Amino acid sequence: MSLQTNNIYEFKDFRLDFTEKTLQNGGGVISLTPKVFETLCVLVENAGHLIEKDELMQKLWQDRFVEESNLTFNIKMLRKALGDNAQRPQFIETVQSRGYRFIADVKRIG
Repeated sequence: MSLQTNNIYEFKDFRLDFTEKTLQNGGGVISLTPKVFETLCVLVENAGHLIEKDELMQKLWQDRFVEESNLTFNIKMLRKALGDNAQRPQFIETVQSRGYRFIADVKRIG
């Protein structure tokens, strides 16, 4: 996956910086693995739109074979980092058997 440069997004109290590859909350950096960070970037870039599981897996792992459980794990780690809840989501909505949607209001900076 190729991340665009000079993109910074803000949502709720978070700031996502593609160039620096950081997620910040209140000035502190939240540690994410590279693949979990990429997952968040794809979701935020497509905020408000459903991303099918297959499409998301293709963007993250290109032509490599991975189990759907890898994607499920990434989403779980993102929810933990964001303080999100699958039953009452503020950030990542699960669309049963289809995919995921980033539901928080996102503002692009720069």
